[in-house]
Amino acid sequence: MVFVFGERRAGMKRMLWTGRAGLIALVALFAMVCVGPLYWMVTGSFKQMKSTMQVPPELIPLAPTLENYKTLFNGSFPVLSWLMNSFAISALTTVFCILICTMMGYAFSKKSFPFKSILFVSILITMMLPKQASLIPLFLTVLKFGLMDNIFGAIIPLVVWPYGIFMMRQFIQSIPNELLESAKIDGASEPVIFTRIIIPLVKPSITALAVIMFLTAWNDFMWQLIVLKDIHSWTINIGISVISRNPVGNSPTINYGLAMAGGTIGAIPLMIIFIALQKYFVKGLTMGAVKE
Repeated sequence: MVFVFGERRAGMKRMLWTGRAGLIALVALFAMVCVGPLYWMVTGSFKQMKSTMQVPPELIPLAPTLENYKTLFNGSFPVLSWLMNSFAISALTTVFCILICTMMGYAFSKKSFPFKSILFVSILITMMLPKQASLIPLFLTVLKFGLMDNIFGAIIPLVVWPYGIFMMRQFIQSIPNELLESAKIDGASEPVIFTRIIIPLVKPSITALAVIMFLTAWNDFMWQLIVLKDIHSWTINIGISVISRNPVGNSPTINYGLAMAGGTIGAIPLMIIFIALQKYFVKGLTMGAVKE
């Protein structure tokens, strides 16, 4: 009987180790799928055009070169200006989005006003529409206000972000109403309640929204391509997409080495921001997930 019990226990251990090994293999495969394109972009930026298109491909550059980066920064294109434009647009969009989405989330979660539910459902419906459906109305609006080729023309469409409003509304809704009522009894005004109570309690959520919004604004290509026409007002995404194309005959071909070098430069700020704020980002997304 002892032998049978020991055999069952050994079998359970083997099943446990097999399950763990399978899980590790699955996670490793998922990590390779996620990291693979980034690795290929970084290594491709150190290859010549011929090596980039080589079959079978070089997993590790056999003859690494900085030629693509030299072409990128020593050419006649204002690459540093594009980087600064991308950072300015992303930073300003993030600041305005946090301010507006937090205030609207507070209003929808803790205030009562006419047509509150209808307005909130309308905001949720806009999340289901493809971005292309709003391009023409947004373009006409920006054109009417004279914001073409202007940094604010690239910012305005992302400032009132439906997902950001929904996200902040859900987080603020988890704050006890008794806390706000107690502050009102003590004589706190609405600005004091918002700045002294609401914002400190949802700081992790604000950080999560800031990271998501910054990444969204930095990677926004289509709208910036429509609004920003002058070469000096381009962002890094638009600039790299243009200078990486070299005319060959009547049809353009992409200089993949130059495109990967530009993509690597453009990805560095995003990686730094995400790594620096990763702890707060995860904390903000999980805020309110566990009820005491």
